Amino acid sequence: MNKTALPTLIGAFTSLLAIWVLHTLLMVNDCVDQGGKFEHSTGKCLLENGQIYDSGIAEYALALYFVVGFSVSFFVAKLVRKLLNIRR
Repeated sequence: MNKTALPTLIGAFTSLLAIWVLHTLLMVNDCVDQGGKFEHSTGKCLLENGQIYDSGIAEYALALYFVVGFSVSFFVAKLVRKLLNIRR
């Protein structure tokens, strides 16, 4: 594997983990707090009475995932590159 590709891969994997944790905190926990069950296949929160719960933050969360994904990926890749002394 190319030495310069390793920091990019680590950064991308770390950003996916950060987005997953952020999604759990924003969407899934909110659904559970409302007494519902989050359906990952549909991305919807189903309440016990059969209604679909919409918190109204899905559009904002998507934009936040985008920003967090790029930021975390960039900074982690830069940090790994610095720690391993890899020059581009």
